[in-house]
Amino acid sequence: MRAAGLALVLVCSGTACSVIPTGASRAVAVEDVGRGDPLDPPYARVIAMPPNPEWTPEQVVMGFRAAMASVDDTSYAVARQYLTGAYAKEWNPGSGVTVYQQSTTDDEVEPVDEGDTEVRVTLKGAVIATINDRGLYRPSGGPLDEPFTLVKEGDKGWRISAGPDGLLLSEPDVKRAYRLVDLYFLDSRREGLVIEQVQVPLNPASTFAKAIVERLLEGPSASLQGAVHTAFAPGTGLIDVTTENNRVIVNLRKGVSSDNVAAMSAQLAGTLSGIAGGSSFEVRIQGEPYHSDRPLEIDAQQQLKFDPWMTPGNIRPFYMQDGLLRQLGKDNVGVAVPGEAGGKNGSFTHPAISGHDLRQVAALSRNRDGISVAPLVPDGKWQQWVTGKDLTPPSWDRYHSMWTVSRPSPQTSVVLRHYYDEIKHEVRQFRVAASELNAVDVTALKIARDGVHVAVATRNARGEEEVKIGTVIGTGGGSRIDNLQTVVHSEDKRQIKDIAWKNGKTLYVLTGKSELLEASLTAAPTSQVAYPRLQSITVLDDYLLAGAKDDEDNQQVLYWNATAAKWEPWIRDESGAVTFTAGGPSFPVFPLG
Repeated sequence: MRAAGLALVLVCSGTACSVIPTGASRAVAVEDVGRGDPLDPPYARVIAMPPNPEWTPEQVVMGFRAAMASVDDTSYAVARQYLTGAYAKEWNPGSGVTVYQQSTTDDEVEPVDEGDTEVRVTLKGAVIATINDRGLYRPSGGPLDEPFTLVKEGDKGWRISAGPDGLLLSEPDVKRAYRLVDLYFLDSRREGLVIEQVQVPLNPASTFAKAIVERLLEGPSASLQGAVHTAFAPGTGLIDVTTENNRVIVNLRKGVSSDNVAAMSAQLAGTLSGIAGGSSFEVRIQGEPYHSDRPLEIDAQQQLKFDPWMTPGNIRPFYMQDGLLRQLGKDNVGVAVPGEAGGKNGSFTHPAISGHDLRQVAALSRNRDGISVAPLVPDGKWQQWVTGKDLTPPSWDRYHSMWTVSRPSPQTSVVLRHYYDEIKHEVRQFRVAASELNAVDVTALKIARDGVHVAVATRNARGEEEVKIGTVIGTGGGSRIDNLQTVVHSEDKRQIKDIAWKNGKTLYVLTGKSELLEASLTAAPTSQVAYPRLQSITVLDDYLLAGAKDDEDNQQVLYWNATAAKWEPWIRDESGAVTFTAGGPSFPVFPLG
């Protein structure tokens, strides 16, 4: 702010605005005096002043940085005043954003003599993240060493003649100018919902609700291209998003086909739920009712009705004990599941339960050379689906395909997908293309409950481990894993013990230090909790369980009590005791994830 003339204003839709004083060394916060339109929540706004002929080169660069953060100036007209005519034509603020944290030391500034007509100012700091032109926020790293070249333009003073393309914004700038939004798209079968998180810029000329729906109509970003669909036909336009009688009105230029109405309703309800609260929705076409004889009304929670995995409900977890699969029953006492899985010791570990109907279990053999599947019915028998070398634990997707990775030799991984052909009565196996995984050791692979996002843990030849999140594109023999991005990098070569999806956005990572990390595509990993000797994890929304051992290798399933902020033993034996025992409960698992 300093001499750059930076002002902050709290914008209160439908009410008076409170101005934060300028000219101070730091911003002064003011109380929100009203929300106004619920579809256009208040926000802090940066208003930057034009350059002053008396400013030094450093002050000009600081003023330019402030102008780049101005929400009001959507065309960046003030920011361009800091540039020479030629550079103003070249500079493309829409090409993306570099999010940085400025160095605590001063930027590098070349000494300026009275007769100098050109000078360089270098902005120092650390890169925190990037935001691309479609709003994808991706944590990043590395030093920021951005040079600006300035020239003296007579009475106008110093102007920037060369610098970075795109925007340079600090973390506080991004928090003021953008909002993280969940966009809802359709999975490959158009039967489920997939969330893509994007940063949507605030625009004073439009309500935020309108900006969100416009971004939804643009479709998914490149990272989900080919993996998801949308109910909206290309070219579907938006007139406005307003409120009327406590209902959100989405006014489109044209509708969708009748077989896409339910999907469209779910996409709109999910995407707008973050700012619309519990309001219901209505879709109109050019101001008229969607149907000639009746309006198209959408429940406030339509997305939850469309896709049951948005709210899985009270699903009791499963776990292994003495080689048998059990499900948690009354009073936290386990009950053996029907069939061979619960009545015959198959010497299996790492169970995985298929979809919402809980109809079958897959489990890894103790020597990791096979995976067997058993229906969870009274006459259900184990059937070996996979043989291979050094297999990863199985993972089901939402459409009853079972995934694993075979590692036939060091630094070689083969991703495999299996499903049971009901017509031919046989198990079919497909090799999944995953070029980024061919030359590393994949130690774990988990498909998210949305069936599109996938997480993998890998180890390279140097022993360094990473956890990556990508997308599943295509089905059957044409499927592939693409767009992998690292979310956890282990420079200290700590072992990644397990990974588990909380939902379609967030992943938990268990390290060899029994540290639990929360990771996603939109934020740097954060440490959650730790407990000595955790062995495996499973999570469903806010329910977090772990298999653990004590110092004598006795086993128990632990539950994370968020209220008390501690791990507690959970599974009781027939006597009602909750203790660590030899051959006790292990490998807890919720369906999918």
